[in-house]
Amino acid sequence: MNKMQQEPMSFGPWISFLRTARRSLQAAAIASCAIIGLCAQNTPASGAERITVAKAADDFALVIAEFGVDRGIFKRHNLDLDVTLLTQAKMVQAVIAGSIDIALASGTTIAFAAKGVPFKAVAAIGGPPQLLVLLTRDDGSIKDVSALKGRIAAVTSAGSLTDWAVSRLAVRQGWTATDIRRVSVGDTPARIATLRTKGADAAVVDISVALELETRGEARILVRFGDIIKDFQNQVVFASDNMIAKRPEAVRSFLSAWLETIDYAYKNRTESVAFSVKALRITQPVAEKIYDELMGKSYLVRNGRFNKDALSAMSSDLLELKLLDKPDDLSKYTTEAFLPTQK
Repeated sequence: MNKMQQEPMSFGPWISFLRTARRSLQAAAIASCAIIGLCAQNTPASGAERITVAKAADDFALVIAEFGVDRGIFKRHNLDLDVTLLTQAKMVQAVIAGSIDIALASGTTIAFAAKGVPFKAVAAIGGPPQLLVLLTRDDGSIKDVSALKGRIAAVTSAGSLTDWAVSRLAVRQGWTATDIRRVSVGDTPARIATLRTKGADAAVVDISVALELETRGEARILVRFGDIIKDFQNQVVFASDNMIAKRPEAVRSFLSAWLETIDYAYKNRTESVAFSVKALRITQPVAEKIYDELMGKSYLVRNGRFNKDALSAMSSDLLELKLLDKPDDLSKYTTEAFLPTQK
């Protein structure tokens, strides 16, 4: 049964568990690698260097790695990517176990580096959360934001980015953070189902899902969170401490290929849209809308550099999400040392 949230939960106990379980996770990873071959040699038969990449979601920004593979960009940098979709929790476990080299994740994931998870943020992917929207049914039940007071929004989980975004919207209206109530239901299909069955009055979802439903006349986008949350590093590239220490040139090569792919995407709308249709399983018109909206607002960071003001603001945000125990300088968990030199 779903429970209404009043306060975001603390992630401290979970992190403590991960720390104490680190050795067993490593052992389990080694065993599983022996069984299913996930720990292949870093240099496959092709001669290219193997990099294991985990992405936290299938969205326009995080499929950039696969777009680069499809276009042969990573191959030109002598890299062979093994890309896997993992939830944030499983991604963190995999980093601790040593089975992931690169993680493509939300900016809030940097809090886990502050908690001791062995990875570092090495490049910014996207700025304000343009990918995140608040969706309502197209039945006139919610005409505008003012009608949300006392209503329910479906989110991923307590303390998640989706949960926090709704609290920021409420505060922006001059209400308390809990004046828009939240219900934790899990992944995107669950949030959409909760909205459809009227278990919630709104749902926080990815823009691709929202535009698809809006195009079919099944829902309406009420809020684009990127328009109201400005100082935020929404998505980030992380490299494991092990990779940074033992394979620094591979980190540099990955980021060079990553940024080259982003530049290619900006310059080649037709190809980018076509790949999005295939990778995200969306229609051509929706893919075109996503491209124009995100690229038109320069969502993808072309030089990979972090927004220092956003990192500073996010310290307070992560405290509010209970992902940090105290204010912290998040720049300590980032490095731009592996990014190409700016010309």
